[in-house]
Amino acid sequence: MYKPVKFITEVPYTDFSTLYLFCKSLKTLLPIEIIFNNKTTTPSIYNSIKRILYGCGIDIAHIKIYHCYCNNFYAYLTLKKEGRDFDINIGIKDALEISKEAAIPIFVKDKILENYGIKITKDLIIKSLKDSD
Repeated sequence: MYKPVKFITEVPYTDFSTLYLFCKSLKTLLPIEIIFNNKTTTPSIYNSIKRILYGCGIDIAHIKIYHCYCNNFYAYLTLKKEGRDFDINIGIKDALEISKEAAIPIFVKDKILENYGIKITKDLIIKSLKDSD
């Protein structure tokens, strides 16, 4: 089963970024680290992919993060054409960038949120505020 998540923010560092997804129903924050390979240009490849798909009459339905192994996340890009869904295996960075570009929902398998997410509790928030002093 998959749970809906929202893209919260990206925290950039020199050689990588951490993207944060939040599952409201489980009150869980899922951090995903993305290692940079090169700099992007404008317009981005993600914008071009979106325009090509829409030009071909294909809708981008959503992203599903379905597996994690050794901190590598795996995702499907679900496309719709003529009432049929097509899942395409896609890299996590590309999946998240396309979801931001096309403003589409992201779903994460329950077990991934349970095993890799950070449960947000009142105690955790209080402790983090005390540690920042």
